[in-house]
Amino acid sequence: MEESYPFSAIVDQGAMKRALVLNAVNPDISGVLVRGERGTAKSTAVRALADVLPPVEVVADCPYRCPPGERDRMCAECRERTDAGEQLPVEHRPMRVVDLPLNASEDRVVGSIDLQSAVREGRQTFEPGILAEANRNILYVDEVNLLDDHIVDVLLDAAAMGENIVEREGVSVRHPAEFVLVGTMNPEEGELRPQLLDRFDLLVDVVASGDADERVEIAERRERFDADPAAFRAAYADEQRELADRIRSARQRLTAVDVPTSVLHEASYEAVRQRAHGMRADIAVNRVARTIAALDGDDVVNGAHVAEAQYFVFPHRVEGVAEMSFGEGVMSSESDEEAVGEEDQDDEPEGDDTADTEGGGLPIAEGEESYDVDRTAIDPERDRTMRDALARRTPSRVAVRSGRYVRSRLQEDVNDVAIDATVRAAAPHQRTRQPEDQSGIVVEARDLRQKLRERTARALVVFVVDASGSVMSGRQMMETKRGLLSLIEDAYRARDRVAVVVFRGENAFTLVEPTRNHRMARDAVSRLTVGGNTPLAHGLVEAYRIVEREKRRDQDLYPLVVLLSDGQSNVDYREDGDAREDALRAASLFADADVPSVFVDTGYELDTTPDEIWTARKAERMKRKRFERNQTFAETMGADYLPLVELPRDTQLPTDQDSEGQEA
Repeated sequence: MEESYPFSAIVDQGAMKRALVLNAVNPDISGVLVRGERGTAKSTAVRALADVLPPVEVVADCPYRCPPGERDRMCAECRERTDAGEQLPVEHRPMRVVDLPLNASEDRVVGSIDLQSAVREGRQTFEPGILAEANRNILYVDEVNLLDDHIVDVLLDAAAMGENIVEREGVSVRHPAEFVLVGTMNPEEGELRPQLLDRFDLLVDVVASGDADERVEIAERRERFDADPAAFRAAYADEQRELADRIRSARQRLTAVDVPTSVLHEASYEAVRQRAHGMRADIAVNRVARTIAALDGDDVVNGAHVAEAQYFVFPHRVEGVAEMSFGEGVMSSESDEEAVGEEDQDDEPEGDDTADTEGGGLPIAEGEESYDVDRTAIDPERDRTMRDALARRTPSRVAVRSGRYVRSRLQEDVNDVAIDATVRAAAPHQRTRQPEDQSGIVVEARDLRQKLRERTARALVVFVVDASGSVMSGRQMMETKRGLLSLIEDAYRARDRVAVVVFRGENAFTLVEPTRNHRMARDAVSRLTVGGNTPLAHGLVEAYRIVEREKRRDQDLYPLVVLLSDGQSNVDYREDGDAREDALRAASLFADADVPSVFVDTGYELDTTPDEIWTARKAERMKRKRFERNQTFAETMGADYLPLVELPRDTQLPTDQDSEGQEA
């Protein structure tokens, strides 16, 4: 077995290590989510945590590692054996890290029917899954943001209840599933659904150290560990033992820690003042503050404990305030203060900061007005076809093994066997297939049934926005902004992810990476400035790259590209190229890849420039020429053409915002 890096030897990352230890002390804490870029010791810290956790006493022959003497936490079989007066075999085992693979099916996670028992013996036997293996261990989910939503739902439900309930294929099983849940993710690879993000009690954002001495120390320690792991671990044995003793003592003290009512009032007042979503923030602060007090050796929770708890609990539940800015002074290392400053910068819209001032950088027109948009407005033919096949934010039947099993079917090549349906198909033929004295079931190829699974289809709407000087006409600029904000709100109602690409000056940049945080997208658009040249081809290429990248991550994703532009282009993409020709070539990428798209013409009847410059007759001719040019452009892109002034509005749309709570 490969030796893990010592937890105590990890340099910097005090907040991450603190959060992991708190979760290990109190099993009622609903998990830790660690967000950060590559190379910030996320996985190293998680795998090292097991070494400082005390071993647990378990029933030796139980697949769930039930605790002897605690009947309420036992599985059904151990309870029956205890009630019958049997002396259960006991042993001590170290806690370990159980990995949840990204491609794990629901059967693998929650458990399934034992195929061999069903076929050979004719009985349905439950085969425990990853949740059973994780009971009283650490369950580690790397890249949790890339897991299927229904897998994360199952995972977090089990973490909250401490029990896994499986009712499928004629079997009903309940077994304990108490584990230290740790998820890690790189925000650059996508976000976690807000409703699921809220289920993690603690969140830590980590960044690589900016201190040269610390970076040198990290590299040197790693080199020493790789050269001689045993000697390196021995050097930190005392620190490891001391931390393990602190965790053990904190667990014993936890139930005796008192939380004064006055402290609870102050904590809830702060949650209200910061406009934290829902009640989980209050509950989590109470729970985490008690754990901090126990770990620090205190018997009563005080304001400092609460402030530190808010440091971990509030960042993903409070909007409009820089993350990791709560409880300042609690995490007292210099590196943490630097991390706060760096997180403050992350609240700015993503993209090239220099582009904000490029080409004049005039603020977009004031006002946050928007209007309801008829969902059929942005509904190209190919998008309708994809919605019919996949559905929009609704369960959709897919030919993959990652969805929820809903029914079975007969097909030629079976690669995901539906046990219940297969056994039912084989049962009527048993008398003719085997002697009466032979047990088990004989299954033939014709009996095999394929599982038909269901999963939620993911949609991504990529808005490509012209922010060049050509849209600086007062009404055109205002209507473009209002239309974009309205379409973002419509995407929120449909639960679609959105991305915003902006082109102006000499290039294009991604203002908003793919996200479901539509409020953040609105804020970024509201702060957008306009001016400069019109690099249309650059904007389209940037959007195409986003679509291709997201499709590689999710083969069932269906994208929709919405271009908001007057169709003008005056910046070459290729060296010695032609701006107009380059834009057409970029537009054809979407048609060739069969990506549904819409061209929203922001200049039609809004651009007053021809009227101001030309005679009435020539102005009319110029407008007609632009209209024909933009029609041709839309055809090249394979897009529906829609003038912005014709975007249906004032349509009352059903909204589930009230039932869902505030948007995240």
